Amino acid sequence: MAIFTDFRISVRSGEIGGDSGDKVYLSAPGLLMTQYQSIERALHRVPGVRKVRRIALIPSERRHFELDTLLRHVAFPVLSVDREGTIVAANLAAARAFGVSQGQVAGMHLQRFLPRLQLEELLRGITAPRYGFPVTMRGRDFLLDWSPIALADDPGEVRSLAGAVLTLQQREDAPERDPSREPPPPSVLWDIDRRRDCCLRLQQLAPLRDALLIAGERGSGKSTFLGAAYYLSPLAEYGQVRQFTGAEFTPLKVAEAAAMAETAVLLVDDLDLAPDDAQRSLAERLLHGRFLPRLVVSARSLDSVYLPLRQLLAANAISLPPLRSMRPAIGKFAHIILRNLGDRTASLPADVVHALQRHDWPTNFTGLRGHLQGALAHRRERDGGELALGDLPGLPGEELLPWRDWGRGLSLPEQMEKVERTILTEVLAEMPASHHSSRELARRLGISHTAVANKLRKYGLS
Repeated sequence: MAIFTDFRISVRSGEIGGDSGDKVYLSAPGLLMTQYQSIERALHRVPGVRKVRRIALIPSERRHFELDTLLRHVAFPVLSVDREGTIVAANLAAARAFGVSQGQVAGMHLQRFLPRLQLEELLRGITAPRYGFPVTMRGRDFLLDWSPIALADDPGEVRSLAGAVLTLQQREDAPERDPSREPPPPSVLWDIDRRRDCCLRLQQLAPLRDALLIAGERGSGKSTFLGAAYYLSPLAEYGQVRQFTGAEFTPLKVAEAAAMAETAVLLVDDLDLAPDDAQRSLAERLLHGRFLPRLVVSARSLDSVYLPLRQLLAANAISLPPLRSMRPAIGKFAHIILRNLGDRTASLPADVVHALQRHDWPTNFTGLRGHLQGALAHRRERDGGELALGDLPGLPGEELLPWRDWGRGLSLPEQMEKVERTILTEVLAEMPASHHSSRELARRLGISHTAVANKLRKYGLS
């Protein structure tokens, strides 16, 4: 570089390339021919330099130039955003769709143009592409493909997200659309606590061709995962979809669905509520390869569907955890629900969160949402402020615990010992091996270190 300094030539950037990594490229804008001729002779005297040549663009500049030219001639909108949702770059078609000049797009926030897109959740969610999101922009309907930019190899590592590339394809006008042929409404999976593993498994299974089952209690998010499976599948790009509830999925509907193309997706919510003859017909078609579209279904549980279907779906099933198994995260879920209800300023004091955690929520998120709606209404009647215990509707005291099933024939002390041992075993299993200490266990259980040490000795646990 001393040679360039001696000749007062400014080098803007450089890179190493070539098939064997034996070439050095330097970008020196404004280099005059006389300067080049002088520096060429000086560079030839450097040991190891065999050839000096002047080119128009270094490889990285050429790649950027070719990419810019390519995007400029793409007829549909293409843009990229960073992990905050700010637009980094966009082609001319995107600027026209947004109604601004191309020079203005970079630096603007995507939410300004797509206010209903749940951008915050998309940017912090799993690092898998989503296809065919229906969005509306300036009165025009588009299908949005979302391709995350990940800087790490682990698809489940959210920290690897650096933004996303978006493409928009305009939807064809269809004044009278059949609701059953419309894509499901886009929604966010809330990948928190034990739902995180379900989200990662969905990310793995959704792009496959095999039939997929989403199992869970009422209100646990089956319909949400059902729709997410569609958008995580590359088949969503084709936009061919049929949706049915189990109650309306008759043998005639099974026959109609079987006639769909292999690029189509069939979504059946609550398949266990479908008539037995419809489930039987579906199982026979799947078993004999006479069902071409991708099948995604939901049900209360794997055991609740027709036996042959159960065997076909068992390999690709996702069981959603009930809300009562995620008590530590109920505060986070409640905050998200309040935000979705339009109250972004509502706060939840610790005593309110504790009261919500103590309830068993038999209808899961459906019940929690209705409960919070009632609390917000009560707060408005008392002229606002933060939510308080008095705002919560009365929670029923019935506990959903299986005493009658496994406690028959056991005395109360014996039942308590079984519960105690099970809790200790499960908490120890969840703790990393490096954190197996009685003090850490005592902190998690909220009891004294001495009490934990005594119980571990009593049950022979370590």
